[in-house]
Amino acid sequence: MPDSPSTVVLAAIERQRKRLWAHCYRMTGRRNDADDLCQEAIARAIERAADLAHETTVDGWLFRIATTVCLDHLRHRRRVERVTELVDPVILDDVPARAVDPEAATILRDDVRFAVVAAVQRLSPKQRAALLLHDVCGLPLVEVATTLGTNANAAKATLHRARDALERARGRTDVDAMADPQVVARLAAALASRSVDALAALLADDVWGVVDGGDAIRVATKPSFGARALLRRFANLNRRVPFPVACRVVRMNGEPAVVVTIPSAGDATFATVHVETRDGRVAAMRVVRDPVKLAPLQAVVH
Repeated sequence: MPDSPSTVVLAAIERQRKRLWAHCYRMTGRRNDADDLCQEAIARAIERAADLAHETTVDGWLFRIATTVCLDHLRHRRRVERVTELVDPVILDDVPARAVDPEAATILRDDVRFAVVAAVQRLSPKQRAALLLHDVCGLPLVEVATTLGTNANAAKATLHRARDALERARGRTDVDAMADPQVVARLAAALASRSVDALAALLADDVWGVVDGGDAIRVATKPSFGARALLRRFANLNRRVPFPVACRVVRMNGEPAVVVTIPSAGDATFATVHVETRDGRVAAMRVVRDPVKLAPLQAVVH
């Protein structure tokens, strides 16, 4: 006797729960939003279990429901993001490291790399949905179109625009698929020693960087371009922050990143530093100093 739709849905939810959360995180860039939206998607799926008879795959159906929930949320959010606004850093221990040719795919299955999730937020909600459903979840265009309320040709055009927009938002197409752990370790040492020379040796000439201070920390309102500009800001920060800091490498967003803490303040988290690397150097640097984004990390990075 075949399993009931409810039993099938519950089994799929348990199997895909972590991926559903990651999907909501990629769609919104916010940890709390992902928590709430994932739970709402699960509730909707359970309520609509009877609809499963009309679907080809339960997993694809679940991700379509989660996407619809996220699209509804994004339509109502109506907020203008700052140029320097980044996403919430997250620790997901079960995301495997990959050695992937960056030419092979713009975005990878289960991709939560910080640079990628941040870039996805620069896409329109429909572009995010098309890109993630097709390129990450592997849904055919006809199912993507159904979720977006359009036809396959329009969905294909949206997907094409989304891929182009993501490449522009990334700002780099010639970087390592995952941040080089040796470079990140050297960066942590350079930041801890506060050595401008050590940092200079790590930066590519065409490096760019951005700092997100949220509403609480005053930071530059635009990204910095070039090694000289980044080093100048680092030197200025050294003057403004006279107390010692500690730096260590922590796996965040599926790749190594640097957590900067203040020992004299009970190891309070000062910043997280997320980089993209190329040829043994730092090609891009994204720094989160927003206390709201850092607060949930306090209990898990120590």
